[in-house]
Amino acid sequence: MWDLDPSQYGEADRREVNPPVEVEAATWSGGGTLDWWVKERQQWFGGVRDADGRQRWIRAVDLRPARGGQP
Repeated sequence: MWDLDPSQYGEADRREVNPPVEVEAATWSGGGTLDWWVKERQQWFGGVRDADGRQRWIRAVDLRPARGGQP
């Protein structure tokens, strides 16, 4: 999908999630750990790392907190 680098965005177009939170993706299966938000093409994308440490970028509207995760 996207290969975004948060360090390439200005402060207005990125947000670090600290501490990272567990999220689920639109299929509502396990998504991973959200650790960054980046605004690209007028949309926010969440940087989600899977259990193997691979990061993928998912549209904000396709993410929600994992069941049992932090609000």
